[in-house]
Amino acid sequence: MASARARDPVIDRLAGLCRAASALAAEHELQPVLQLIVASAADLCGARYTALGAYDTDGQIRTFVHHGVDAATAARIGWLPRGRGLLGAAIVADAPIRIDDIAADPRSRGFPAHHPVMRTFLGVPIIRGGRRYGNLYLAEKKNGTPFDQDDEWMMVTLAAFASGAIQTVDLLAAERDRAKAAAALAAADERQRLQDELRAAAIAAQEAERARVARDLHDQVGQSLTSVLLALRLVVGSVDQSLIDRNQIRRRISQTRHLAAQALRDVQAVASGLRPAVLHDFGLAPALERLAVDLSAQHRTPIELTTEGLADGTRLPAEQEIAAYRVVQEALTNAMRHAGAERVKVIATCAPRVVRVIVMDDGIGFDPAAVGHRSLGLAGMRERMTLAGGLLSIDSRPGNGTRVVAEVPIG
Repeated sequence: MASARARDPVIDRLAGLCRAASALAAEHELQPVLQLIVASAADLCGARYTALGAYDTDGQIRTFVHHGVDAATAARIGWLPRGRGLLGAAIVADAPIRIDDIAADPRSRGFPAHHPVMRTFLGVPIIRGGRRYGNLYLAEKKNGTPFDQDDEWMMVTLAAFASGAIQTVDLLAAERDRAKAAAALAAADERQRLQDELRAAAIAAQEAERARVARDLHDQVGQSLTSVLLALRLVVGSVDQSLIDRNQIRRRISQTRHLAAQALRDVQAVASGLRPAVLHDFGLAPALERLAVDLSAQHRTPIELTTEGLADGTRLPAEQEIAAYRVVQEALTNAMRHAGAERVKVIATCAPRVVRVIVMDDGIGFDPAAVGHRSLGLAGMRERMTLAGGLLSIDSRPGNGTRVVAEVPIG
């Protein structure tokens, strides 16, 4: 039986070089790549100490990664090399530098305190993109022999692989930066789009509010003032009669005073609708109670109100309170004026993270999809919920009443 063929050390080193190149190609972060380079250099040449120094355009070492010197020894040495002596010579050299006795070389300036003893040296430049990136340094072969031509060739080849790996890392980092910049730009565009939508929503909500105020002024205050004007005309007509009936004039003046008082109450009601003082002073539950009482008396339709988790004194953030109140106000106004409802129910509940209001009526109902955005009142409710970060649902069908549900997040 033939004996096993002895392993060829050259083949072993080439195989090791291929493994190092493969490992470098698989790594995509700079620091692990640099550590892998110095570890591979130590393994391929049997060196006790290896390092990689990357430097700036002024020749100053800005990154120094080492292998073979433990952390405690590195801490005692205390500072990074400054690129002087042999390291400085390697920085400016156009080719690798091999030295068999560091102490005997005139370029050597010795070592700092606590530095390991090093006699042999090999320095190989790392070129990236046609420019010097740094140098690969090796010292002290474990077998005690100087570095030879084969070691130099192995390190020149490893330096070429290292250059490609470093350049790949830089390209990937640049690509990640571009992706982050693109993502940041997209996020900024999305924020701008949302801001534009919110601004448009705010404008729409304001327009809906103005339309409601205009409608209230026309339907309530306008009619009351028209009645006052008619009553004053009758008074003037009575005065112009040849035979003045003082009792009739008194009655008409009294009627006019009552109409003016009603107009004043209507103005106060509209003002209260614009900014209900009870909501500002006492909170959502009392404000809903006052709203239900006022609208029920005004339209002669009973409104049943139930509140849960909104005991006296319970206050919510102002934005959430006004959002919930306005939805109930609009839904009740629609039920009273358009739905022909005979009974209306309001349920307001407050949970730890959300306030929910429900308005139900037994009126004629409608098709929300058919109405769409033509109703400023419905559009105003939706936009108000959007601005408050809440949700709004409207369930209604012709002949089956309407159910409005609004949920506003708290906190």
